[in-house]
Amino acid sequence: MPSYLHDKIKGREFVERIGGPVPKLLATYTSADDIRLDELPDTFVLKPTFSSSSFGVMVLERKEEGYHDHLRHRDLTAEQIVAEQTELSEKTPRAKHEWIVEERIVDPQGNPVPDDYKFFTFQGEIGLIHRTIRDPKKNKHAFFDGNFEPIVDPEDRLIEVNTKIIERIVEPRPDNWKSMLNIAKRISVAVPSPFVRVDMYDTLNGPVFGEFTLVPGTFYYEDREKMHAPLSYRMGYLWEQAENQLR
Repeated sequence: MPSYLHDKIKGREFVERIGGPVPKLLATYTSADDIRLDELPDTFVLKPTFSSSSFGVMVLERKEEGYHDHLRHRDLTAEQIVAEQTELSEKTPRAKHEWIVEERIVDPQGNPVPDDYKFFTFQGEIGLIHRTIRDPKKNKHAFFDGNFEPIVDPEDRLIEVNTKIIERIVEPRPDNWKSMLNIAKRISVAVPSPFVRVDMYDTLNGPVFGEFTLVPGTFYYEDREKMHAPLSYRMGYLWEQAENQLR
């Protein structure tokens, strides 16, 4: 398993090498104390490369008295930003601590936090697409099959979500769905693993890569989403076929 791809810098570099779209890289830091917010543009995204999911990620915009984090809908001072990143690094003392700053991207509607599209891929085959729509009160989740067709599952026979923290909805596929599928498949085939989750964003300038996940993510813990047998068997079949293909 190419676990090095969990590192956000190495993941970016891998996708760039195969010609995939990535956000512009503005800066890198090896210590939270080295982060120079005053040298960055008015809008940017700060990401620790050593954390999973959105832990530590800040979608920042400079204001008169500090910064606004659009991801978590809060105002922060420069000192608070550095302190939070320092605290996060202290929780993983053995990790290689690096931070990247990327250009802030916006979705086709101009929202500063684009929806997150997670493609569950198996050597070019797509088993599931999971869309997360950020909302201050409760995130909305929509699911699609491998052809980007919406999954209508009113009796939760395929996927069950924790309704205390997630609202499940049915959404039409985005306008850029064909491009997103093609990019996800191309990246999937290039990764030497039977399974990889390819996260992407749909933006005003087309789809861009977000990050890799080499494990099934929240479906493994079943605290937010639970995958039931029919879909789980389908994913297992695709995994097995991908393993055979790699052999």
